Amino acid sequence: MSEQHAVVVGGTRGLGRLVAENFLARGFSVSVVSRHKPAGFEESARLRHVAADLEKSPTLAQLPAQICDAHGPVSYLVLSQRYRGEGDPWAGEIQVGLTASRDLIEGFAPRFVDHGDRAIGVVSSVYAEFVGSSQPVGYHAVKGGLNAMVRHYAATLGRKGVRVNAIMPLTYLKPESRAFYEDNEKLMDLYRRLVPLGRLGTAQESADAIDFLCSERASFINGQGLFLDGGVSVVWQEEVAKTFAGP
Repeated sequence: MSEQHAVVVGGTRGLGRLVAENFLARGFSVSVVSRHKPAGFEESARLRHVAADLEKSPTLAQLPAQICDAHGPVSYLVLSQRYRGEGDPWAGEIQVGLTASRDLIEGFAPRFVDHGDRAIGVVSSVYAEFVGSSQPVGYHAVKGGLNAMVRHYAATLGRKGVRVNAIMPLTYLKPESRAFYEDNEKLMDLYRRLVPLGRLGTAQESADAIDFLCSERASFINGQGLFLDGGVSVVWQEEVAKTFAGP
């Protein structure tokens, strides 16, 4: 039997890179999509980089066929891209976060394998449901839209045996930012007091949640948005305020 094939969009660094590594550890062939191949990204027989500019929607039209014709139909598709351009942040967030996601989902939809477990995993955010001053309005609109898109495609693609789910992480430690947080004791103390589990999560924990949702272990989970926030979202704001105000 040929290797199973997974596609990870935005999989060259951070969370997306860990998602790709999890698939590789499971024996998958992995196609990683991003604008540029970063230094240190080593391709192999089971890992390859596919260049695509998600800010330019027309360039995505042939991408699913290009990838699947070369490496076979997919079992899992993970969307973990983030707009990092320098143009209009509203237009950029909408294009990269929503339009590109729609184009990719619809482009890959007819190119899934016709048997076994199949799923799409989407990296959303707690800002799909809550407001945070650290992110612009476009980011909030996109993450909320992604969650609606997950529900829509869960209903429509579910009829074809393809599950669609999202994760909604709180701020997490990743290799690129770990030193910044761990060297800032006041910030780390804030999270210890804010998060019921008493710590920040990690990029690996978010990657593992995607790995679970894109596996047979989650074979009856469809159309869900999973909070990865250590329990922050279940605590009423008044209680949070009391915690920080003191007795």
